[in-house]
Amino acid sequence: MTKNYEVQEIPLQELWTRYSKTGDIETRNELIRQYSYLVRCIAIKIVGRYQYFNYLDDIINEGLIALMDAIAKFDMMKNVKFETFASIKVRGAMIDYIRRQDCFPRRLKKMAKAINEADETLNQRLGRSPTEQEIADYMRISLPEYEKMLAETSSMNILSFEELVYEKGVESIALHSANSTGGPEQVMAEKELSSMLQLDIENLEEKEKIVISLYYKEQLKIKEISGVMGISESRVSQIHSSALRKLRRSLESYLKQ
Repeated sequence: MTKNYEVQEIPLQELWTRYSKTGDIETRNELIRQYSYLVRCIAIKIVGRYQYFNYLDDIINEGLIALMDAIAKFDMMKNVKFETFASIKVRGAMIDYIRRQDCFPRRLKKMAKAINEADETLNQRLGRSPTEQEIADYMRISLPEYEKMLAETSSMNILSFEELVYEKGVESIALHSANSTGGPEQVMAEKELSSMLQLDIENLEEKEKIVISLYYKEQLKIKEISGVMGISESRVSQIHSSALRKLRRSLESYLKQ
């Protein structure tokens, strides 16, 4: 009669204690194995956001490399959960990888550039965020045409915003708060950014606030938000793009201080 023997999983605290003392590669690999679920969860969420990027295995590999780096740099003495620290590094690495793939069509890049230039010009001229109608008039197109452009460039706006948050925002604040960007100071930097963005979100239009909340807090997809709000997916994308453009401008100003 064959007996089944279950492999006993070593408790995480024991693994961390052992790794902090020895730096043993086998212990590190076991930590990677036990935390690999984080990488896959983040990868699935990120891939679902980008219409022109669907290489799940590729960003999982990038995430595992970032996880390995997070394990090497994590300080157990700091009062920070490893899952929080690792998630920031993994998400940032995945976003950077997607950006490097240059997967968006040239037509969309040109479209996004034209919208951003119009938005920045009018913001300086008016001293406030321009309305969609004002941007459309400046670009000499109809409002429906402009709204269609917003919907089409939605994925690019998401990537641009998240790149600013995770690659530049978190790292920049961490640099100002510590001598090293490798430690859990990044967690505090993300909290500071989150607090600042929360204040900016309060200044958005009501529909923009709802879309941002459903997308980032509730983790709903554009299609699901469409059902909740009773509007088309295209309209959700338009509102989302408009909100991200405002938040990005505010974040860029904050980081220049």
